[in-house]
Amino acid sequence: MNRAFNADMLRLARDARELTQAELAERSGVTQAFISKLEHGLNTQPGEDALRQLSETLRFPEDFFFQDERAIGFPHFHFRKRAKLGAKPLARIGAVINIRRQHISKLLRSYEVEIAKPIPQIELDDGGMTPEKAAERLRAYWMVPKGPVGDLVELIESGGGIVVLASFGTSHLDGISFRSEGMPPLFFMNKDVPGERFRFSLAHELGHMVMHNFPDDDEKMEGEAHRFAASFLMPSQEIKPYLASVKLSGLGRVKAYWKVSIKALIRRAFDIKIITPSQYKSLSIQYSSSFKQGEPGEIEMEQPFRLNRMVTFHREKLGYSIEELGKLLAFRPEDVERVYLGGRPGLRLVSSR
Repeated sequence: MNRAFNADMLRLARDARELTQAELAERSGVTQAFISKLEHGLNTQPGEDALRQLSETLRFPEDFFFQDERAIGFPHFHFRKRAKLGAKPLARIGAVINIRRQHISKLLRSYEVEIAKPIPQIELDDGGMTPEKAAERLRAYWMVPKGPVGDLVELIESGGGIVVLASFGTSHLDGISFRSEGMPPLFFMNKDVPGERFRFSLAHELGHMVMHNFPDDDEKMEGEAHRFAASFLMPSQEIKPYLASVKLSGLGRVKAYWKVSIKALIRRAFDIKIITPSQYKSLSIQYSSSFKQGEPGEIEMEQPFRLNRMVTFHREKLGYSIEELGKLLAFRPEDVERVYLGGRPGLRLVSSR
């Protein structure tokens, strides 16, 4: 019985390699007309030679193109940020996220974990549920101690989320998070940013997962997620004593303790009315002048653990070889080893430790 060729997988593979149809045709020797008809479902089954040429050029095993999977689009937030990216980088990010989502889905079929307090969904309303109160409620629900959040990645993954570190190849996008049917909340985060920015961006994505179940105005959702992140990482009453004297020279110590950027501290001081608009403007000018090359005292990048444990479980408990993992994931064995088992990162996406 012939397997069904999946046009979505061909598009994902091509986007992952940042190739147009014409470029793929030139490199593979398969005509663009044939590739176009495959992607549009007009040709439903490539011959053996064409399949081999596409597989070798795109560096995906032939099984990859026959998976019973569908590609999903980006979440409804971050539209303006995504608009700043070029078509090829955006398509590549989307392709790699889809491929890794499929991997996670397959690994989860044999891996179970009990989550006592999963990431909740809290609806904002006119009755007073604000992003700040949602952040406060989540801290209480997860029993986060007063003061700085220790390891935000661990907190999220203990709540059932899965964090994947990624090289987005751009500074215009710090993270993408989404819920997918039958899957835990997934957080794909740009690893090529300072640790303090990573933490705030991850808290921002957590805010989206908690508050934004339905599409709304992008600017409104981004503002709400920003307010949630600031309140979750820097509760107003708890951080006020540390911002009693907001001077650039002293904020480095506050940064080291709260593990947020100096820029975020200045903004927080303004938002909770510790400093006036004129003081905020003055500090922002000083900040821009003093830290042109980046802030001092970078915070260490937090590392995920959930995905690594899933792969380790398959290797050690279920006895999967690298070749068998490759079959399961429809991924070349060398890519399995590179992406998931500690080698050099493949697909410009880095696996957890």
